[in-house]
Amino acid sequence: MDVTTLLTTLLTTLLSGGGIAGFMQYKQNKKAKELENDKTASEQWRALYEEQTKTAQSLREKLHEARENLAKEKQQTLMCRFYVCEKLDCTDREPPHTEIMKEFKQYTEK
Repeated sequence: MDVTTLLTTLLTTLLSGGGIAGFMQYKQNKKAKELENDKTASEQWRALYEEQTKTAQSLREKLHEARENLAKEKQQTLMCRFYVCEKLDCTDREPPHTEIMKEFKQYTEK
């Protein structure tokens, strides 16, 4: 066997056995696996984003509810202060109507 026979045998084996085609197929498989990994990562990020969005929305609703409760309690406090007399040891009733009414109007307008 001389060199030309060896080269011919080697080239024939590579071309007919899928040497170049196998190499090309390897690159395509590698690219397909990378795309699949990217797709999986994208889906995971999307799921995480949706979960965080739901969590943020529920926290916003709780905050809104807490603010509404606080506003109601402030109105009730103002109404209670409306009927309190400033003079403790007399028969004349003098509640602080004017100041309390100003505060009450501010909270009811909001």
